[in-house]
Formats: sequence, C-alpha cells, structure tokens
Amino acid sequence: MSDLERTPEQAAREAGLREVSDVLLNIEQAIKRADRAQRTVSMTVGCDDLARMLTTASRNLETARKDLFQNAYFSADEPKLF
Repeated sequence: MSDLERTPEQAAREAGLREVSDVLLNIEQAIKRADRAQRTVSMTVGCDDLARMLTTASRNLETARKDLFQNAYFSADEPKLF
C-alpha cells in the first residue's frame, strides 16, 4: 500500500509504532548498560548493594521491554503489524 492509499489512521498508527520502536531500542540499550555496570560494580569491594540494585533495574527494564513489545504489537483482536 503506497502513502497515497493509506488512511490518516493508518499513517498515524505507523508513526506511533515507529515511536514505540525507538523506545524499545532505548530500553534495550539501557538493559545492556545496566548489565555492564552491574558486572563492573560487582567486582568492587563494598558495592554489593549497588550490584543488586543494578540487577533489579535490568530485570525491571526487561519486563518493561517485554510488556511494551507485546502490548504494542500483539494485544488486539487483529494483528497490529499489518
């Protein structure tokens, strides 16, 4: 379907999904950064609490990423990717 054949609602939906995609990418980068920080901090004496906090943050980010992905792309009666 070309740009001329799309309804305004379809164009808006596609723009919204691009925004969701950008957020998912940012969350993925934050997960990688939190994991890297956790590995670094866990090697530092006296920083066990910080390492645990970073592990929790990474886990929470994973949950947020999964929820956003599933809700944005698969939560309706009809597939949202088409």
